[in-house]
Amino acid sequence: MKLKYTCLSTSIVFIFSGIIIPSYAQTAQDFEQMRAEIKRLSEQLNQLTKAKSVAPQQDLVDRIAQVELSSKDAVVAGDIPGSFRLPNSETSVHLYGFGELNWAHEMRGDNSSNDYSTFLAYAPLRGVAAGPNDPSISANKTGRDYLTARTSRFGIETSTPSSYGPISIKVEGDFNNDPRTGNSAVSGTAANIYTQQSTNSYNFRLREAYGQFNGFLIGQTWSTFMDVDNAPETVDFNGPIGSTFIRQPQIRYSYPTKDFGKFSVALENSVSYVLDRTGAVDTNGFSHVPDLVGRWDKTFDWGAVSLRGVTQENRLNDGASISLSRRGYGVAASGTYKTWGDDSMNWAITGGTGIGRYFNYVEGAFFDDVNHKLLLEKIVGVVLGYQHKPSATLRFNGSIGFQRNFNNDYTAFAMANGLGSGNGALGNFAINRELLQSHLGLIWNPVTNIDIGAEYIFGRRKTLADETAYMSRVDLSAKYHF
Repeated sequence: MKLKYTCLSTSIVFIFSGIIIPSYAQTAQDFEQMRAEIKRLSEQLNQLTKAKSVAPQQDLVDRIAQVELSSKDAVVAGDIPGSFRLPNSETSVHLYGFGELNWAHEMRGDNSSNDYSTFLAYAPLRGVAAGPNDPSISANKTGRDYLTARTSRFGIETSTPSSYGPISIKVEGDFNNDPRTGNSAVSGTAANIYTQQSTNSYNFRLREAYGQFNGFLIGQTWSTFMDVDNAPETVDFNGPIGSTFIRQPQIRYSYPTKDFGKFSVALENSVSYVLDRTGAVDTNGFSHVPDLVGRWDKTFDWGAVSLRGVTQENRLNDGASISLSRRGYGVAASGTYKTWGDDSMNWAITGGTGIGRYFNYVEGAFFDDVNHKLLLEKIVGVVLGYQHKPSATLRFNGSIGFQRNFNNDYTAFAMANGLGSGNGALGNFAINRELLQSHLGLIWNPVTNIDIGAEYIFGRRKTLADETAYMSRVDLSAKYHF
């Protein structure tokens, strides 16, 4: 364009030069032809000048149109890690989860009629009398294999800014729920076998659903009495015994300080879980007031510490002759200690009287209908764990958990009514004196978002009558995160 413009200008200059400085005689006809030629060249020059000024503007318009078109398909990063922003909104959305295959092989007694994962509290007892609840039948069945993807998980997190701080929402669930035809166990009924016959379908269940704003958490999540952050890592879904494992609806307020840690208090869903003298759940359990939980957390350069307390009401009310209430209390402490490199040690101790479901694998209180009183258990549990990370892609985990029921009127009532022995009415569900469970495994992260795990688990169970059961299993897993 520039070269063409220059040549045309030069031509006009030469023509004008020929008019002004004649080197030879000109006729009238020659002059008219020359004037017409100059006019034509001048018009071309004007057209080129206009085109030169319009072209950049048109290019700019075209580029703007392309940017607008591209912006319609663009994904804008959100305010929380791994999130995107909703179109025409300030809300950030993060989708996450994983698909998981878990393969468990039990080398001791078959406990699959209770749970596919470890459930040491009901491990099959040996050497007890035959009967409808004979534990020896399951104890003699060894070598059970089970593969499942039921723990695969999906969740969504959102964050929306406001003049008073972000409004955060989390909803999470997995498929580890009762199937249409059976329940959460592997075997034990024909319905459980039917589930695995064709589709291995399990129902989606709610794990967490809550909102957070300005220090308040309202909804369902892990109990404030449970310390998730300082728990040891395991391949097994349930993990070691000796601590709390519970999610429930709650209203929690947390107040973080600069130098003194974070203080939390919560009102949580109350369930009065009381057994009668036959070991059956008393349906007159009555929830009267929410459970109260207090908590303190603090992080240090060397690790973290958490202290917690809970109180819950055990209540029966049949609307007629029974109206009893007795409060249970529990405390817990846990933490993490950084040893060397990326290694760390986890610890936890939990204890209480009448805290029931706040202690994993503990039965509820007893109702003594003769003396018209509620009897509460007295229990303590300890968990220790260690993680060794030789590299960014490999971590070795070891943990051990222990819990014990101490003698009081609760254990005396259980023994007097045959509930502390596999020979009694409860059979394999007899009340336990103590449980011991250990985990030893590794998790390999070959590429980003993939975890391959292998773990050996050993457990020992003792009832109040000193009967013993053992658990010995290998657990393999493959987990694909997104």
